[in-house]
Amino acid sequence: MTWLDDFLAEDCKNVHDVRRSGRSVLDRLAGDRALLTKLVDTIPDDPARMAASRVTLLLNRLSLYEAHGFEIRLNMNPREDNQLVPHDHCYTFATRILRGGYVHVVRRRTDGWEGPFGGDDLETAVVSLERPGSTYVLEHSMVHQAVMQPETVTLFIRGPRCKESSHAVEELMPPVSAWPKAATPGGKPVNSRSATWDEYRAMRDYLRERSLID
Repeated sequence: MTWLDDFLAEDCKNVHDVRRSGRSVLDRLAGDRALLTKLVDTIPDDPARMAASRVTLLLNRLSLYEAHGFEIRLNMNPREDNQLVPHDHCYTFATRILRGGYVHVVRRRTDGWEGPFGGDDLETAVVSLERPGSTYVLEHSMVHQAVMQPETVTLFIRGPRCKESSHAVEELMPPVSAWPKAATPGGKPVNSRSATWDEYRAMRDYLRERSLID
């Protein structure tokens, strides 16, 4: 048991609590180096977290904690050429920048707040520069994109699912040739898949080499 178990069980019962408490969870975890290291090191001991640690179209991620409808992740290794696609999420989330940074663009939908959208349905609303130590919360209905520096690492907490599926501007999606390679030889590229043992180990070592964990 850790302070995360008590906090998320008692203080974060629904999506609105991500907005209210997500910042404090991430700020506290960012300062709890021992717990952060333990969560990374114990991923192989938990099949669910190992399966949820993924190589995706946008970046790589480690699943640190899953309970009560919430998940905490470490995001890293952004794919620079694949970050130009405005998209939304199925959940409200909070992000804290640990290393690097990015230009964050939040867009306003001109066609309502539900369902698919295209590039012509969006207008730029807010542009911000996120630096190490900054934290922000984004509602599931908001559309955004984050153009990350290559060395960017972020802590991320998502709340319970709010809708069946997320959406992105299809005409801007990267070609299949830019998708992550299959985990096994001869397989087809996929836009998201579970990390292999070697990929997990590479992400863990990446964090250690940059003094983000022990």
